[in-house]
Amino acid sequence: MGEGRVHATHWWIVEGDSYLGAIDLRHYLNAFLLDVGGHIGYSIRPTARRRGLATWALGAVLPEARAFGLGRVLVTCDDDNVGSARSIERNGGVLEDVRTTDAGIKRRYWITL
Repeated sequence: MGEGRVHATHWWIVEGDSYLGAIDLRHYLNAFLLDVGGHIGYSIRPTARRRGLATWALGAVLPEARAFGLGRVLVTCDDDNVGSARSIERNGGVLEDVRTTDAGIKRRYWITL
């Protein structure tokens, strides 16, 4: 494992033979992830957005996080990413804060499992 990296599980989001996006579950947080990235990160291909895929994928990964023994997970998004903020909130995300980081302004949510 390289410096600054953590163990993670990755899933692709597909529909038939089409790649739509990906979601990652980081098994623990380092200082950078605690500030910026969180336990769960996802991305949806631009042509597949606005279909609820991020909300669905996040909801599907939460039981996996619980199975790893996590009691709560941190999920972040850019402050201006309204769609991602809604996906997190629909899955029980509670806003802890909005902060300026080296990667821009981030909204930080905790989801209790």
